[in-house]
Amino acid sequence: MNEQPAGNSREASDGVNGSSSTPAEGFGRLLVERSGGIGGMLVVWDVDIDASSRRDDLGPRIVELPWSGSGQSDDAQQPTGADRFTYLIESRFGRVRFGESEMPPEWKQLVDDVREVAEPQRRQPG
Repeated sequence: MNEQPAGNSREASDGVNGSSSTPAEGFGRLLVERSGGIGGMLVVWDVDIDASSRRDDLGPRIVELPWSGSGQSDDAQQPTGADRFTYLIESRFGRVRFGESEMPPEWKQLVDDVREVAEPQRRQPG
C-alpha cells in the first residue's frame, strides 16, 4: 500500500509522461531509512537529487518507479528472521516501505545508488 507524504497529491508520472524530463518543481530530496538489524539501529541516507552528481541518473528513475501500490503499509507485519531490515523510501513522488527480502530489484538498485552518494546518518530508534 502506498503512503503519500503530507501535502503530496501528485502521482509520479504527472507532467512527465514516462519521459526523462525534469518535473517543473525539480526532483527534490530522496530519503532512505533503514531500521532493524542488530540493536535496532536506524540509518538514514538523505540526498538532494537536484544537487547530486547523479541527478541525470537518479532523477528520472525516481519519477518512473511505481510509487502507487508498491511496498507495505505501516501496519504491515515486520520482516521475520534474525536481524532483518526494513527500508522506508520517501520522495516528493511518494513513500514506500519494504522488508529487505521483499524489495523488488529496481527499488534495491535505487537504495544501493543512494547509499553510494549520501553519507549515512546513524540514529537511535524512537
